[in-house]
Amino acid sequence: MTDPTAVPINVFQNDRELMVVAPMPGVGPEDISIDVTDDGHLTLRAAMHGEGQERIEYLTREWSYGPYERTVELPCPVDALRANVSYGNGVLSVTLPKIETMNAGRILVQRTGHARGVVIGHSGNRGGAVDDLTPDDGSSATTVA
Repeated sequence: MTDPTAVPINVFQNDRELMVVAPMPGVGPEDISIDVTDDGHLTLRAAMHGEGQERIEYLTREWSYGPYERTVELPCPVDALRANVSYGNGVLSVTLPKIETMNAGRILVQRTGHARGVVIGHSGNRGGAVDDLTPDDGSSATTVA
């Protein structure tokens, strides 16, 4: 089994929300899980499925099929039960409402419809605050307490 690839992330906030954005190309929404723990850590995980990749003779191989994983300490308490998650064009965006006391949980990303291209604020194509981001890419989140 391949060791998980560390996922680069961007974390930003406004007065009400914390947002984590991570590139996770090559996975489906149903392959992604997100955990928020009571001690204030967020873990992003995703499994990649690349059957038969070992049989290919690579000339250059800078990324591989294997799991993604990243754990970060959150700067403030958040409500995982009210998280808003989108996944489109290989980018995962997790918006977590800020609260006084940590509300931990597991967030499962599910495919809900046909994915479409989306432009959202962190791409540099549209300047906007975190609360202006309203992507609609066919994915949704389900929180499991």
